[in-house]
Amino acid sequence: MMMTRKLALVAVPLFALSLGACKGEFTAAPPPTEDDEDSLVGAQNYDDEEMSDDEALDDKYGARAELPPLAEPKEKCTGKGSKRECKMVDPKPEVSAAHGVRKLTQGFRWGMDVDAVMAQLSKEIEAEYAKKQSETSDAVQQDANRAWRKDELDGLAQQHVVLEARAHHKWGVSAIAGEFVDDENEEMIWINGPTLKKFYFFKDGELWRIAYTYSNQHWPGMDYAKVLDEKLKKWFGMSPAEQQIIDEKSGAPTGKYHEWKSLDGDIVRAFNMRSVNGVILLSVVDEESEKRYGIRLPNPPKDEAMSEEVDSVLGGSDICYDEEGNMIEDAAKCKEIRGY
Repeated sequence: MMMTRKLALVAVPLFALSLGACKGEFTAAPPPTEDDEDSLVGAQNYDDEEMSDDEALDDKYGARAELPPLAEPKEKCTGKGSKRECKMVDPKPEVSAAHGVRKLTQGFRWGMDVDAVMAQLSKEIEAEYAKKQSETSDAVQQDANRAWRKDELDGLAQQHVVLEARAHHKWGVSAIAGEFVDDENEEMIWINGPTLKKFYFFKDGELWRIAYTYSNQHWPGMDYAKVLDEKLKKWFGMSPAEQQIIDEKSGAPTGKYHEWKSLDGDIVRAFNMRSVNGVILLSVVDEESEKRYGIRLPNPPKDEAMSEEVDSVLGGSDICYDEEGNMIEDAAKCKEIRGY
């Protein structure tokens, strides 16, 4: 059954720079640095094969136009007289978002089947293994690296699930519960990193959305607002829209999130789920597919326990986090924090 939630589509530029600063100080956001890439994407290795890989993907899934350069921020004013306000905004937010999405999803294209995604993930494991081996001459460490490679490749085959209710998979009580619908010919592959976990979703055998969950430990000492300003806006643009999740039955807002739309037809949504799940959820989706299948947003929590498998990836149902990101392992306290 598809979700019946709908949005109050209120576009609000979030990143505002005051007029008091000199205009010469405002420049287009620089491309993410290597540290930023590792922080948002996780360990990846870009090399001379990247261009040939893109060409192969273009041949199979359609070539993408060369993106325009990032635009310089511009002043935007609203109101009159004493109510006049001026802010610096991104004049081409869809271009900024497209640059970020292409980097984030390097090696993947919408429409890939499960085998193609598995092959790309295996390739990334091999690249990371080669990097690990190149960085050490210690025989013990090299043996450990070989064991790591075997575990990763063997585990990958087990990290694929057909999303059916009869499987009792329990992903429906996790942070990614809103990303899929059971019994609708959907599948998922997940990558279980220590602080960054990735989820690849398929509908009718084709990749159409990817979700990333970042634990509190991924950006230590940074609250959601700081992650938004210093990480996400750097990647996808300084002017995301703030959207509200509106409950269709009650009409009451149940949450909010930030959204970017790209020139390539991607939608990026960021959700602060730290208080309940201890993660920031970043969801990237093919807009054309979403028009066919419907929007997917975080589900209201269910009063169910997680399976051991899901618990090992996203944390147990008796674990929650306070506003400072501290882990709480007390069921009664968690009930008080969550409100259920």
